[in-house]
Amino acid sequence: MTRAVLLVNIGSPDEWTVASTRKYLRKFLMDKRVIDVPFLFRFLLVNLIIVPFRAPGSLRSYKRILINGQSPLIYYSYQLETKLQKLLGDAYYVKIAMMYGRPYLQEVLDELQRMHLSEIIVVPLYPQYASSTTGSVLEAVFNHIKNWQVIPNIKTVHTFYHYSEFVDLWTRHIQKHLPAEYDFILFSYHGLPVRQIFKADSQFSKRNCNLSECCLDCKSENEYCYRMNCLRTTQSIVEKLSIDKNKTFTCFQSRLGQSEWLKPYALDYLKELAQKGVKRLVVVSPAFVTDCLETLYEIQTEYAELFKRWGGDKLTLIPSLNVEDEWIKFLSVVVRE
Repeated sequence: MTRAVLLVNIGSPDEWTVASTRKYLRKFLMDKRVIDVPFLFRFLLVNLIIVPFRAPGSLRSYKRILINGQSPLIYYSYQLETKLQKLLGDAYYVKIAMMYGRPYLQEVLDELQRMHLSEIIVVPLYPQYASSTTGSVLEAVFNHIKNWQVIPNIKTVHTFYHYSEFVDLWTRHIQKHLPAEYDFILFSYHGLPVRQIFKADSQFSKRNCNLSECCLDCKSENEYCYRMNCLRTTQSIVEKLSIDKNKTFTCFQSRLGQSEWLKPYALDYLKELAQKGVKRLVVVSPAFVTDCLETLYEIQTEYAELFKRWGGDKLTLIPSLNVEDEWIKFLSVVVRE
């Protein structure tokens, strides 16, 4: 019997129109784990404020980074599917699926339901755990299959930032793309509202998180803390790179709205670095295994322009892992565990 490998990511608009971009943003932002407020408030906020004003700008941004008419996320994901399938062989059936765009997760699961599978291995392509990413994927999968008459064995991969192989491949990847001369390395992760960190912590009988020193050590009490996952990722990679840790820092990007998100905010720290005299900045985003709007537009275009405006000379983005052979080999190891 065959095992299915389901590689899940966030997705992109189905077409390059304002209407399709609005549809994508609605699906994404109406996810109760993404904007975790009461339904009526979320509905009004998303449909009357965020989507109408954000969709045209998002579409323009997407159009600036397309590869052969596709978003980089979709372009590289299909290649990832093909390459991992070749490496794993006929004993596995590899499929990519997207949460909020084509190929839709629910439709891919419907395809898998018709197959005679011994196991479905669900791999949310998010190295660090967050309720709005990994948690949302797992909820969607289990909600969709709960009424199947035959539910095969389900294996899930929650996080993989802590695998030594993952740290090693990111280290070598950075070394391969690192400029000969640079002043500082900024590690940038997708931000989250602070309330989501506390909500995850409050699930357990003993609360531990205070968004300070508690996030510097990985232990059983905070293994699902997104901030700890991110800080630990940076720490592990910097140690392997054998560089001065005082020339590195971790920050959080992509803030949406006015509520408090994880700090420091990437834009604030970027400005501070430029004003302190940093001229050649390198940015690494280990939260994104595939290049997307947040890396190729937000960092490589917007942040690079702002860094120069504030006094810097050059911002170099280390590309995501995309379809690097080492990354695909690592995924095959995780799947076979």
